Amino acid sequence: MSTTLRRAAPLSWLPALFAVACGEPAAVAPTVFAAYDLGPPAADVDAPSTTPTPRFTPPSALTVATYNVENLFDLVDDPDADEGEFTPGTSTWDAARLARRLTDLAQAFTLLNADVVVVNEVENLDVLEQLRDAIRGAGGPEYAHLAIAPSRDPRGIDVSLLSRYPVAAQLGRPINTRYECTHVETGQPFTLDGSWPEARPVLQVELELDGDAEPDLVLLGSHWKAKGRGSFPCTDEAHRLRAAAHLRALVEAHAADHPQTGLIALGDFNTWDFEPPLADVLQARLDLTADALLYNAWGDAGVLERNTRNDNAWNRPNNSSYQFSGTWSRLDHLLITRPLLTGESGWRLVRGSVGSLADRRLLGPDGAPRSWTPSTGAGYSDHLPVLMRLERTP
Repeated sequence: MSTTLRRAAPLSWLPALFAVACGEPAAVAPTVFAAYDLGPPAADVDAPSTTPTPRFTPPSALTVATYNVENLFDLVDDPDADEGEFTPGTSTWDAARLARRLTDLAQAFTLLNADVVVVNEVENLDVLEQLRDAIRGAGGPEYAHLAIAPSRDPRGIDVSLLSRYPVAAQLGRPINTRYECTHVETGQPFTLDGSWPEARPVLQVELELDGDAEPDLVLLGSHWKAKGRGSFPCTDEAHRLRAAAHLRALVEAHAADHPQTGLIALGDFNTWDFEPPLADVLQARLDLTADALLYNAWGDAGVLERNTRNDNAWNRPNNSSYQFSGTWSRLDHLLITRPLLTGESGWRLVRGSVGSLADRRLLGPDGAPRSWTPSTGAGYSDHLPVLMRLERTP
């Protein structure tokens, strides 16, 4: 099954210039953001006739989550992607291992029991549908509505979404902001301009939550460059700074056009809360009482802005999402706009609801997330799901 992409009319948004201290000046030039229409929500394209359409009941509360499921691939060899150990027919990836992966992940999603989940590292719509079906088979949430933003990622992974509630619109937002950096091989100035497959697009989804066909909540799903992965043509940090500048322009445009509609930017940002892409470019505040464009919801879990490093004295499984060499950190984030704090959007953050799903079943003997293991075919992900609760306001 495939989703037809249709080029939408360009939207002319003039982002601000950002100066970020990262060892060298970085500049963002004015950009026209072209969006590509992902077509009707996947569940409406060619849903099986045996699948009943669930009756829509407007919710009074909503659990929103993000989960990097660590390399969920199908069994079809994609000649345009380097699937590595997930190439079909290799000794580590076959039908039995995929079935085990889907079964294990279905258990994780059932434990999470979120209404809407941005899912990172899914290869395509086909395997996203298989995940949806596995969750249903495990007695988990009924995700009748799917979305995914196809990308040119060299590994072949996309940003996707599972939702209990209708998707009013879905768009792919290519990260095509021009960004000046230094070429990692030549040491010469280089301009990232979208001509390289260096960034996964932002998945923009508008949710309809009260039956009136108008969007009530906007989600911007992201998956930024990983740390220390030998990114090309510029450093991985430069790519994340560029993605942050692009995301900020999208958030500012939304705030200008729809000031009372809540927005959540969420996903695996591969950036700590105190690093420049989040703290300086997006200026995502952990202090939920500050005057800001964006708020990092980890502030609701007791993470303070004075935290400037990762160590186990501060970070714990329930306020972190990733562990490396015994140290917990926050790479996955939920960034919200002011209307979701004040309730003027019709929805409001439930204080004390933000955290990770640090269930013992998702953790290994060493206390780290129980990652998928090629030799056994068992495991969930090297990330924990991160979630928060919203409530409807009068």
